[in-house]
Amino acid sequence: MRYFIAVAEELSFTRAAVRLFAAQSTVSAAVRALEEDLRVSLFERSTRAVALSAAGAVFLPEAKSVVAAAERAREVVGEASRSLRGSLRIGTMTRITALDLPRLVGAFRQRHPLVDIQIQVSSSGAGGIAEDVRRGRLDMGVVALASSEANDLDLRPFATIVYVAVLPADHPLARREHIVLKDLVDENFVEAASGFGTRTAMDRAFRELGVTRRVSVEITDIASAASYVRAVGGAAVIPRYEAMDTTGVVVKPLSGTVPTTKLSFAVRAGRAPSPAVSALLDLSSNYTRDDGTF
Repeated sequence: MRYFIAVAEELSFTRAAVRLFAAQSTVSAAVRALEEDLRVSLFERSTRAVALSAAGAVFLPEAKSVVAAAERAREVVGEASRSLRGSLRIGTMTRITALDLPRLVGAFRQRHPLVDIQIQVSSSGAGGIAEDVRRGRLDMGVVALASSEANDLDLRPFATIVYVAVLPADHPLARREHIVLKDLVDENFVEAASGFGTRTAMDRAFRELGVTRRVSVEITDIASAASYVRAVGGAAVIPRYEAMDTTGVVVKPLSGTVPTTKLSFAVRAGRAPSPAVSALLDLSSNYTRDDGTF
């Protein structure tokens, strides 16, 4: 059923196999065995696409309920024996220093050695992580999202992001002590790709100013924005990073109306977190810091 759910959500046996860390032949065989057991075809297959059949669409929510019940039963048994078991899937973004995730995972593993942990670094930013948590592909995620953008998610904030402006060293505004967003409306921006929480926050901030800015370079590693500003010019408004190569650029604090974003742990709303998720959240405060750095 887990294999069936993965194929149904990915609509691809190949992507499902990657997601499940399994061989594609194993996934295909498991789905065929399930179809033989149920005596129905769960998918409509062609050389180009995979789609749920009518029977598969009806079966999908039932399968999810069965798998969720099985996972909960395993967790209850683990609680009864005073040792957590199972797996914990965590989604995160690159270069976060406000959370020391490796040390947090290390401390968790010392207490709960029977829980296997999978860390997935998202290339699609907070939006992708949030969607994976909503769909049950992740048990929890580290996101930079406003509460208004966290539909069906329960956010547990642990840090506030402080934004700074990055400009070429020879920029006309480089000698100012502070930068106001309105000063930058005519710049060509280096910016995170759509779907990243920081991009969403900046788009909203400029929209509230009543202006449309031009994003000329999109990147998925926002911590490298200074390198692109140095190379191509323009400007970037990004979270303040603890270690950033500032050669050839200046980093200026923002004044006036400044956007803010919270770094949060995200779990699915409407249901109690699993014991493993709760245990990790209980430990997390020892491995986070709220000093404005991303």
